[in-house]
Amino acid sequence: MSLNLTQEFPLNDNINIVYLNHAASAQWPRRTVEAVQRFAQENMTQGCKNYAQWKQQEMQLREQFHKLLNAPAVDDIALLKNTSEALSVVAYGLTWQAGDNVIITDQEFPSNRIVWESLQNQGVTVHQAPIAKTSAYWRWLTHVLV
Repeated sequence: MSLNLTQEFPLNDNINIVYLNHAASAQWPRRTVEAVQRFAQENMTQGCKNYAQWKQQEMQLREQFHKLLNAPAVDDIALLKNTSEALSVVAYGLTWQAGDNVIITDQEFPSNRIVWESLQNQGVTVHQAPIAKTSAYWRWLTHVLV
């Protein structure tokens, strides 16, 4: 299946931009909107009658992610409702010790920053790396990605 970004992201007024942001503030791809609409319509008219099919679709998605990410097993793939929940699972699933360090950017979305800051009461230090275009980090990142 080929990906046509213009069809997936039909912005109004021919806006020539690319979103590299999280789902809470970025435009949804067309296929996501259509899938959510189909699910909502089915749920409204049939309730959970097709729950077994939903679980089958979930497993197919997990298998696709397993292949895409080259994960050791399908069971290693977790589907969570959003980035904040996923970060919480990671942050609170690890064993932290006083003196451990976490590095985040200075432009993190608040709910993505708070989870790491909540570890400070365990002695974890949270460092914020500046990502302004004038920062050394930005220059390094641009060099690495080019």
